[in-house]
Amino acid sequence: MSGGDFSKQKTKVAHILNLYPESRNSDITLTIKYWETFQPDIYSSHGILPKDLFRLERMHYIVRARAKIQNEYNLFTPNTEVKRFRRKHEEEMSEAVLEDAKPRKLVHVYADETGKTQNYVVVSSVWVLAGRAVFTVSQAITSWQKTSRWAKREAHFAKLGKQDLDTLNEYLRIIVKNREFLSFKSIAVERARTKRSIEQVVEKLHEHMLLRGAEHEIDSNRIGLPQKIEVTLDHEQSLDAITLDEIKRRINGGYAAKYGEEIEVSQIETISSRNSPLVQLSDLVAGAINRKMNNTGDKNYKDEMADLVIHMLDLQFEQDKVEGLDVSALFKI
Repeated sequence: MSGGDFSKQKTKVAHILNLYPESRNSDITLTIKYWETFQPDIYSSHGILPKDLFRLERMHYIVRARAKIQNEYNLFTPNTEVKRFRRKHEEEMSEAVLEDAKPRKLVHVYADETGKTQNYVVVSSVWVLAGRAVFTVSQAITSWQKTSRWAKREAHFAKLGKQDLDTLNEYLRIIVKNREFLSFKSIAVERARTKRSIEQVVEKLHEHMLLRGAEHEIDSNRIGLPQKIEVTLDHEQSLDAITLDEIKRRINGGYAAKYGEEIEVSQIETISSRNSPLVQLSDLVAGAINRKMNNTGDKNYKDEMADLVIHMLDLQFEQDKVEGLDVSALFKI
């Protein structure tokens, strides 16, 4: 779920439970929001044709996945009253279920690091500014990829060859179509200007990226408060679980000092990029910026690809030079 992999029903159910707290207490609310989110071409709040009932996901399969997530994994659990009197509670909530369940205000951040042996160390991130948009963007990428030349491979900047230029162009057009949901943040430091170990540098870059990135989003009115932030990193990054917990505590301390309890990082997860189109997107952005900032040799097709990524996604290299809609920034320390 953290990676935006919606290929299995269980992940889709978890996504609804995470985004709509009311669905944790009501299987009817859960099913309605599931249909509304994942089968909008069939489900209608104004009425469902009998023939369409055969096409919608069966409620008992959705409930079975919910039970496994709540009872076996102990995630997104209902309140105590519902645990004891679930059936009765469902009946009492019948009127509330018919209302539009309000989603949590949730921002997802997907980040990757690069340049650890080069002049500039870079952390780049993709910010998905609405919880429901995680599915929208992931599904758009996955649907395109199934029939593309990248159908059986991951999107990694370092592995792009000359033959990938046209496919990269197609991929970026998919991202641009969904640009309204996305924001891009990168942060870099010149290794020669710090005496910290590379592990400490990466740690501080992630921390400052989340602190300054949230401030940038709030100041530009891209997100409002209150807000929760969920962070997903490639599991190949160099930070261990203890360090990630320490980063989370420091970030939330920084948020609290400026915004009180209105914003916090609720989780930081690490996953394989293999099943996460959004972690792969953060890799492509990081790779392009890394190439732009660190390549001092002769230019070749990789520089052309980096320029293409930067141009099509309108990635800005100076925070104070962003014009119009302020959706990207490069913070240099």
